Amino acid sequence: MAAGGNTAVLDAPKSPPQPSIPMAVVAAAIATQNPKPGGLKRVSFAGLAPKKADTKTAYPVLPDADGKASEIAARILERTEQFEALKGALETDKAELKFIAAPHYFAVNHGRHEVPSSVAVNSPNGEVLVTFQNRYSQLPDEAGLMPVLGERIGEFFRQSFELKIKGDKLPESSTQALMNELQALFAKYNCADALELKEGIKPVAEFHAARHLQLTPEQNLAVEQVCPIVAMVKTKGRR
Repeated sequence: MAAGGNTAVLDAPKSPPQPSIPMAVVAAAIATQNPKPGGLKRVSFAGLAPKKADTKTAYPVLPDADGKASEIAARILERTEQFEALKGALETDKAELKFIAAPHYFAVNHGRHEVPSSVAVNSPNGEVLVTFQNRYSQLPDEAGLMPVLGERIGEFFRQSFELKIKGDKLPESSTQALMNELQALFAKYNCADALELKEGIKPVAEFHAARHLQLTPEQNLAVEQVCPIVAMVKTKGRR
């Protein structure tokens, strides 16, 4: 400390030694901060070691003097392979059974408002239920349904869209005005491209019951080809 008059000056503390930086990293940083005129500014990763594509994480190996763990592991791998193959075959059988059951489901329930959820299939090993749920996949547009439903399509399907909200939950009478105001609001702040739109069509809430009253079995089968019902095959408790 040096004193002069009423002024006291403290000696600045010495900075700890700084680690040396490889010149390649320094050059890459300078190039990033000062890109060539007209060039594309990029972030440099020159200081990072590239990850090897064929690397495999090494784990400690379980000691297995008697080979018991190895035997179980081999059995797990074998059974997993068998399970995956059996699972694929089972899903194929379920899809085929639903395809066979669908015509009867629409025919037997035609004209009914209270419709049973399932069709029973008897077998030597017990009963299987093909359950037709009130669930449908969203379609991109109505083109495939127009030949079947024509001008009546508005009775059974409506537009569904998402802008971080579910469009089919909005009151239909004021949906367009609300969307216009929303788009104008985003445009006002010059961020209209921040809106993400996912658009399609889906059945109205009453469709699953109304289809049996108002559509023929043939029409329902034609709709099924375009907008299939999500179905399940149940076996538990049916033996």
